[in-house]
Amino acid sequence: MSGLEHHFVVPFERSFDAHYGLEYLEPARGRITVTPKLLGADGTVSSGVYAAIAESLASTGTAVEVVPKGLVPFGLNNSTQVVGEVSGGILEGLARCRAQGPSEWLWDVEIGPPGGPPSAICTVSIAVREKRV
Repeated sequence: MSGLEHHFVVPFERSFDAHYGLEYLEPARGRITVTPKLLGADGTVSSGVYAAIAESLASTGTAVEVVPKGLVPFGLNNSTQVVGEVSGGILEGLARCRAQGPSEWLWDVEIGPPGGPPSAICTVSIAVREKRV
Protein backbone atom coordinates (compact mmCIF):
# COMPACT_ATOMS: atom_id res chain seq x y z
CA MET A 1 0.00 0.00 0.00
CA SER A 2 2.65 2.49 -1.04
CA GLY A 3 4.50 2.51 2.27
CA LEU A 4 1.60 3.88 4.31
CA GLU A 5 1.53 0.93 6.71
CA HIS A 6 3.84 2.63 9.22
CA HIS A 7 1.30 5.48 9.58
CA PHE A 8 -1.56 3.19 10.60
CA VAL A 9 -2.65 3.13 14.22
CA VAL A 10 -4.09 -0.37 13.70
CA PRO A 11 -2.19 -2.86 11.52
CA PHE A 12 -4.06 -3.50 8.27
CA GLU A 13 -4.61 -7.18 9.05
CA ARG A 14 -6.63 -6.13 12.14
CA SER A 15 -8.56 -3.37 10.36
CA PHE A 16 -12.20 -3.32 9.31
CA ASP A 17 -11.11 -3.36 5.65
CA ALA A 18 -9.22 -6.62 6.22
CA HIS A 19 -12.25 -8.04 8.08
CA TYR A 20 -14.59 -7.67 5.10
CA GLY A 21 -11.87 -8.66 2.65
CA LEU A 22 -10.77 -5.48 0.85
CA GLU A 23 -7.65 -6.06 -1.22
CA TYR A 24 -5.87 -2.96 -2.48
CA LEU A 25 -4.73 -3.16 -6.10
CA GLU A 26 -3.57 0.47 -6.00
CA PRO A 27 -4.19 3.15 -3.35
CA ALA A 28 -7.54 4.19 -4.92
CA ARG A 29 -8.44 0.83 -6.49
CA GLY A 30 -9.42 -2.38 -4.73
CA ARG A 31 -11.52 -5.51 -4.84
CA ILE A 32 -13.36 -7.95 -2.65
CA THR A 33 -14.64 -11.46 -3.09
CA VAL A 34 -18.32 -11.56 -2.23
CA THR A 35 -18.91 -13.99 0.64
CA PRO A 36 -22.10 -14.83 2.56
CA LYS A 37 -21.06 -12.55 5.46
CA LEU A 38 -21.32 -9.53 3.09
CA LEU A 39 -24.92 -10.24 2.07
CA GLY A 40 -27.97 -8.55 3.51
CA ALA A 41 -31.31 -10.13 4.32
CA ASP A 42 -32.30 -9.96 0.62
CA GLY A 43 -29.28 -12.08 -0.39
CA THR A 44 -27.39 -9.26 -2.10
CA VAL A 45 -24.31 -7.28 -1.04
CA SER A 46 -25.24 -4.91 1.78
CA SER A 47 -25.14 -1.20 0.95
CA GLY A 48 -22.79 -0.69 3.89
CA VAL A 49 -20.15 -2.83 2.17
CA TYR A 50 -20.20 -0.52 -0.83
CA ALA A 51 -19.98 2.53 1.42
CA ALA A 52 -17.03 1.02 3.30
CA ILE A 53 -15.16 0.28 0.08
CA ALA A 54 -15.76 3.80 -1.23
CA GLU A 55 -14.65 5.43 2.02
CA SER A 56 -11.49 3.33 2.21
CA LEU A 57 -10.42 3.90 -1.39
CA ALA A 58 -11.02 7.66 -1.20
CA SER A 59 -9.27 7.94 2.17
CA THR A 60 -6.29 5.93 1.02
CA GLY A 61 -6.07 7.80 -2.28
CA THR A 62 -5.96 11.04 -0.31
CA ALA A 63 -3.52 9.68 2.27
CA VAL A 64 -0.92 8.78 -0.35
CA GLU A 65 -0.64 12.47 -1.20
CA VAL A 66 -1.17 14.20 2.14
CA VAL A 67 0.44 11.98 4.78
CA PRO A 68 3.99 12.67 3.51
CA LYS A 69 3.21 16.39 4.01
CA GLY A 70 2.29 15.83 7.68
CA LEU A 71 -1.46 15.98 7.01
CA VAL A 72 -4.13 13.41 7.85
CA PRO A 73 -7.26 12.41 5.86
CA PHE A 74 -10.60 11.96 7.63
CA GLY A 75 -13.87 10.77 6.11
CA LEU A 76 -16.27 13.71 6.01
CA ASN A 77 -19.24 12.61 3.87
CA ASN A 78 -20.21 9.49 1.95
CA SER A 79 -23.18 9.26 -0.42
CA THR A 80 -23.48 5.72 -1.78
CA GLN A 81 -26.21 4.74 -4.21
CA VAL A 82 -26.68 1.02 -4.89
CA VAL A 83 -27.81 0.68 -8.49
CA GLY A 84 -27.40 -3.06 -9.11
CA GLU A 85 -27.77 -6.33 -7.25
CA VAL A 86 -24.78 -8.59 -6.64
CA SER A 87 -24.93 -11.85 -4.69
CA GLY A 88 -21.59 -13.44 -5.56
CA GLY A 89 -18.33 -13.13 -7.45
CA ILE A 90 -15.84 -10.29 -7.34
CA LEU A 91 -16.45 -6.56 -6.89
CA GLU A 92 -13.88 -3.99 -7.93
CA GLY A 93 -13.85 -0.36 -6.86
CA LEU A 94 -12.12 2.57 -8.49
CA ALA A 95 -11.94 6.01 -6.89
CA ARG A 96 -11.26 9.09 -9.02
CA CYS A 97 -10.44 12.41 -7.42
CA ARG A 98 -12.80 15.06 -8.77
CA ALA A 99 -11.44 18.05 -6.82
CA GLN A 100 -8.70 18.88 -4.32
CA GLY A 101 -8.82 21.79 -1.93
CA PRO A 102 -6.54 22.65 0.96
CA SER A 103 -8.96 21.16 3.50
CA GLU A 104 -11.19 18.79 1.51
CA TRP A 105 -10.92 16.35 -1.39
CA LEU A 106 -13.91 15.12 -3.38
CA TRP A 107 -13.96 11.63 -4.91
CA ASP A 108 -16.22 9.70 -7.28
CA VAL A 109 -16.15 5.93 -6.72
CA GLU A 110 -17.68 3.21 -8.88
CA ILE A 111 -17.95 -0.34 -7.61
CA GLY A 112 -19.10 -3.35 -9.60
CA PRO A 113 -18.15 -6.67 -11.16
CA PRO A 114 -14.96 -6.52 -13.26
CA GLY A 115 -15.87 -5.44 -16.80
CA GLY A 116 -19.53 -4.98 -15.88
CA PRO A 117 -21.73 -2.02 -15.05
CA PRO A 118 -21.39 -0.42 -11.62
CA SER A 119 -23.43 -1.86 -8.76
CA ALA A 120 -22.83 1.25 -6.67
CA ILE A 121 -21.96 4.85 -7.45
CA CYS A 122 -20.53 6.90 -4.61
CA THR A 123 -19.41 10.43 -3.85
CA VAL A 124 -17.01 10.74 -0.91
CA SER A 125 -15.61 13.88 0.73
CA ILE A 126 -12.38 13.53 2.65
CA ALA A 127 -11.27 16.22 5.10
CA VAL A 128 -7.56 17.02 5.18
CA ARG A 129 -6.24 18.23 8.52
CA GLU A 130 -2.94 18.86 10.27
CA LYS A 131 -1.67 15.88 12.22
CA ARG A 132 -2.23 16.29 15.96
CA VAL A 133 0.52 15.04 18.20
